[in-house]
Amino acid sequence: MEPRSFIVFLSSILITVSGIAQHTPSIEPLREKYNTHFQQARESVHLHLNKTTFLVGEEVWWSAYAYTKKNNSPSFETTNLYCGIYDQDGKQVRKELFLMEQGKANGSFPIDNELPSGTYFIKASTSWMKNFKENLDFVQKITIINETLEPEKETTPVYDVQILPEGGHLIQEVLNTVGIRITNQNGKGIKISKGEVINQDNETITSFYSNDFGVGKFELTHKKGTTYKIKITLANAQTLEKELPKAKDKGITLTVNNILDNKLVVSLKTNEQTLEDIKNTPFYLAIHRDGLMTLNSFTFDEASTTINISKDKLLSGTNIITLFNANLEPISERLIFNYTNINIANVIVEKPQKKVRDSISFKINVFSKNNTPTSLSVSALPASTMAHSPQNDIVSNFLLLPYLKSRVEDPGRYFKDITRKKEFELDLVLLTQGWSSYDWRHIFGDSKEMAHPFEIGITVEGKLNSKIRKEDQLVVNQGNIDSMLFLDLEEQTDFSITNILLKQGDTIQFSLKGKKGGLRKPDLEIDFMSDLKFVDAVSPHDRTNALFTFDPISMVLEDVTVPKSFVQENTITLDEVVVTETKELTRKSPLITNFFRGFKIGEEESKISPLLTDFIRRKGFQVTISTGVGQVFIANPRPFSGPVAVYIDDFLVRDGNDLFNIPLNRIDEIYIEKDGFSGDSNASGGTIRIYKKEGSNGNDKSSFAEKLVTNSFTRSKEFYRPKYGSFLSKEFIDFGIVHWAPKLVTDKEGSVTVKLPNNDVSNIKIFVEGMGNDGALVSHMQEISLE
Repeated sequence: MEPRSFIVFLSSILITVSGIAQHTPSIEPLREKYNTHFQQARESVHLHLNKTTFLVGEEVWWSAYAYTKKNNSPSFETTNLYCGIYDQDGKQVRKELFLMEQGKANGSFPIDNELPSGTYFIKASTSWMKNFKENLDFVQKITIINETLEPEKETTPVYDVQILPEGGHLIQEVLNTVGIRITNQNGKGIKISKGEVINQDNETITSFYSNDFGVGKFELTHKKGTTYKIKITLANAQTLEKELPKAKDKGITLTVNNILDNKLVVSLKTNEQTLEDIKNTPFYLAIHRDGLMTLNSFTFDEASTTINISKDKLLSGTNIITLFNANLEPISERLIFNYTNINIANVIVEKPQKKVRDSISFKINVFSKNNTPTSLSVSALPASTMAHSPQNDIVSNFLLLPYLKSRVEDPGRYFKDITRKKEFELDLVLLTQGWSSYDWRHIFGDSKEMAHPFEIGITVEGKLNSKIRKEDQLVVNQGNIDSMLFLDLEEQTDFSITNILLKQGDTIQFSLKGKKGGLRKPDLEIDFMSDLKFVDAVSPHDRTNALFTFDPISMVLEDVTVPKSFVQENTITLDEVVVTETKELTRKSPLITNFFRGFKIGEEESKISPLLTDFIRRKGFQVTISTGVGQVFIANPRPFSGPVAVYIDDFLVRDGNDLFNIPLNRIDEIYIEKDGFSGDSNASGGTIRIYKKEGSNGNDKSSFAEKLVTNSFTRSKEFYRPKYGSFLSKEFIDFGIVHWAPKLVTDKEGSVTVKLPNNDVSNIKIFVEGMGNDGALVSHMQEISLE
């Protein structure tokens, strides 16, 4: 709902209340505090991963979508997305910065031998998110198999029975609605076959049951002086018992009926003892989310009050209902989900077309309210895959989960093929959530300034060591984006340049321009500032929630072993000094013997390997990069191999910094010898000879100081599929990937065509996620026959 339409809602909402206060204290402090707290827009990020279990030699491919919760629309302002891999203890293993454009980004992380088998986490966030108390980071559990994955140890089941009164409290002598949730030690819901509420005299007062996710409810009028317990029978005939919490002598119960088609019914009840104290005292019912709030005032003339609200007057999606007393203190809360007007697009996948040569294609049709262009990412896996089990989808991640304190099992199910049963079950889940993720102490607290500014690009901090003349200007040439800046120094040696969108491996050039226009090369120190400089972690809370994923691979009772050679080196085998992309190798010299293999670097190779180090790694060398200092270490992984010698334009590279973040498109030819036969006594592990393209730097170096950009955006790669040992093997069927298409956009008809490689896979499962320019969300899974 747009802010303007919500203002109309505030003035037009029709409610039926048993009594309305004639003179009430000012509610403006609450409204002002709430509006101030949410004045700065919150953004959420969702990653669509190609799968969640990976073999060494594969890559984690992902697409990112940014969303503004208040307006239910893409966050087009976001540019800086930090994405990384973290180990099972939440420690940072890798982190990179990616450029988001129009609310979208894509990237990947290679899975190499340095990562042992086990549990890891993918985390995505922005610096802006750090300003808020709410937990806004995206975290997803992944599994890595490095040859063998040991099974999880079987443990004796431990059950957690939670008794959760609706609204947060049990009140004596009032009809209470009580939620029940039972989970095992892994957080998985356990179905209740039979449940009973028993009093102290062992009499059964009422009975109940749960759904398949272990969630249920019952109603109970809690009699004064009586104690109660619940008795639960599970499907395995095991019984569990737990005492009900002590009821309060005084208070108000809050019960919500959200199952009616057109209206929401909020019932508020109290006992006679409480009514004497609160009669004619004002109370306030707030319906709110993300800074949008309506406040309804009422009094208790009788022991019960009912408020009816038309559903088309509610916010679409999650609504938080909070009850305040006369002192504007929150005393009860309940979450509901309003399916009316949620912007979820429908997807129809047409039957695959006939195979043409080495590919097969199918069309995806997206139907949304406004039919605006929709960005999509599609993962295609073997139909019986064990490799993909995301803990949530883009719809639940944006519309539901940000407002919950505790994790929900399989939240995406409530937004696919929506039925009345699913609506009821989601409302049952929300009944058991209690208070929302909002903390009213923070909302009522003093507003704080944003400690982390909204990042747009990186910042260059510099210091000139050259003598500055009056009216000198600093000329800044941002390399490959062909833009020039002129900064008036005013005899200051320190300077700062913001909003730099250059990528890792780009260069930025500096020169001093005098009053008469001449340029001279400066002596200066440069530092590139972004959050890549800081090591972070996945919090224990986020790790616990992310582990709440029941993927098939975590359930196996036997070791999972994948032959090391199953995912083979994804290279193009070339003969000794060959012709590639119709261009002949030209740099051969007496230093390059017949033991070398030559590679002419063209556009296609640069797409697969954006950086020189990517290319070297793909050719079989072990490349280790210390991102903190930019050091590159290259080794031959063969046993007992010695050092590897690297030459650039026939000069020996002695400092690993010289290889850090060099774009491959600046390289003309590369010659590789991996067996130590080059004749170089210091290269028993092999030799790499690199030749740069001539004249690639452009400007006259005599008047410009050139600096290599660091701590900046990673270049996203074009997808390439690993070279699997066999497309018919169990390893491929369980864990392989058929295709990944991260950058699809629908046409004006709402359609887009996906082309798959033809590799004798008869049935696939596709996972489609995306977002329209109007905020329409797409999440779709479907099995497709390719025969």
